[in-house]
Amino acid sequence: MVYSKRIPTALTENEISDIRKLVDSAVVDPNVKGGLRWPLGKASSGDRYTVYGVWHVINTVYRSSTFRLKVREVDRFDFGAGTGEAAREVILVLKGISQKLEEGGEVERSSVSDMLKDALKIIWDHFLSADPYLI
Repeated sequence: MVYSKRIPTALTENEISDIRKLVDSAVVDPNVKGGLRWPLGKASSGDRYTVYGVWHVINTVYRSSTFRLKVREVDRFDFGAGTGEAAREVILVLKGISQKLEEGGEVERSSVSDMLKDALKIIWDHFLSADPYLI
């Protein structure tokens, strides 16, 4: 991903070349956060382009009629702050519950609770009991 403070309408050949040199100078290194590093002095291209962060993300999405479960394995590094992290993130969207709550009006707590219990039972039976790494 390339970030710019201004929206480029058309990149010149020089700008494309600078960005290409910056990307090509990256070295794949699984021992550093983000999985990429740059040799000394190669993390920028003049005063115009600078690497300020690296992210490596693997998304796995599971869907059913009542929920969507997204598991993200993230390895990131922020050069500006000098911090990095590797994390496993889980995003759960409960479609039926969201629809009931968005409809407004009086929502029966027991029906929402039952929907939540059913979704969590499916997740437990199919994911957590089979893969202790997710716990």
